[in-house]
Amino acid sequence: MRFCHFADNHLGAGNGPREDDILHSFAVAIDRIIELKPDFVINAGDLFHVVRPSNRVIAFASEQLIRLGREAKIPTVIISGNHDAPKQKQMGAVLSIFKDYENIHIIYKSKYERFRLGDVSISALPHCLTTDILHDELKKVAPDPEAKFNILILHGVVAGIKEFQMADLSEQEISASYFRLGFDYVALGHYHNYTEVETNTYYSGSTERISQSEAGHPKGFIEVDLANPDLKKGITFHEIPSRIMLDLPAVKAKGRTVEDIMAEVEQKIKEKKPEDKIIRLKVTDIPEETYRSLPFDKISKMKNEAFSLDIKFEKEEKPEENLYADLNLGRLDIAFEKFLNMKIIEDLDKDKIRKMAIELLRQSEDEEV
Repeated sequence: MRFCHFADNHLGAGNGPREDDILHSFAVAIDRIIELKPDFVINAGDLFHVVRPSNRVIAFASEQLIRLGREAKIPTVIISGNHDAPKQKQMGAVLSIFKDYENIHIIYKSKYERFRLGDVSISALPHCLTTDILHDELKKVAPDPEAKFNILILHGVVAGIKEFQMADLSEQEISASYFRLGFDYVALGHYHNYTEVETNTYYSGSTERISQSEAGHPKGFIEVDLANPDLKKGITFHEIPSRIMLDLPAVKAKGRTVEDIMAEVEQKIKEKKPEDKIIRLKVTDIPEETYRSLPFDKISKMKNEAFSLDIKFEKEEKPEENLYADLNLGRLDIAFEKFLNMKIIEDLDKDKIRKMAIELLRQSEDEEV
């Protein structure tokens, strides 16, 4: 009994070439899965990046699911994640489009469902509308004692594991106690890096890098052999080629000339061959006068010639000074002007922003008199 587990495809994320990258990686995953001929497939949420994807993205997903279900005859279970789940009761779910597709089982109604695929019992809980609903539905989770194998599918944050120590407080957490109810395998979605949570519980990760935090992590899907008495030996991660993301070592600007700074920036980027990579670089400790002298036309040209280049400029810190201590909050125009002077705003006209903001603030003061 073999199946494939993947998640977090985020179809529709990105713009232009990045959207194409994400679609392509999903198609490659489908190709590989069809070649493996598993007994069934699980998608643990966030098939789409948004609740209302474009027609192009929906049509693409439809074609791939038809390949899996109708053409390859592989039963496929898909739950909604936090990205593609409706945010309001009256809002339709994009996944409902596929509910009548051959061999495609869709779970999206913010409630727990359990059903059989031959000898396997599938317990599935999609992303829920509220945390209270999630907790109520989790109480219903239970394996089927009559089934040969039991699988649980969830999308969310596992409470207490190190990967989510910095999780947003608004995230819906799932207690690991649900993984120990007697399920043979727990398929998780939401975390984008392949991770073993417990011996029977895994995040498959995403099929393409979605954020810079995933740089260096492989992308792909999991093949699971439930017949193997040692489940760990029955787990195989299949890597999918994905766009390379690089975080380059920071360039420190303090005490250096603009020419010297730019020479190091250009060298670091050039040696990584930026034509087909996503690259991020920070330039730190920049004195205000140095920043004003940077050749932004040259920087823009470098960005245009790269596939995706993000150069962040961070102003020199002055811990001995409290930059906000002398802001006169009774005069918001003066406070805003001081605030603006402290900020680095690349490729924007500070004088124009200053004039517009001060005029609006003064109008507001006049109206209050």
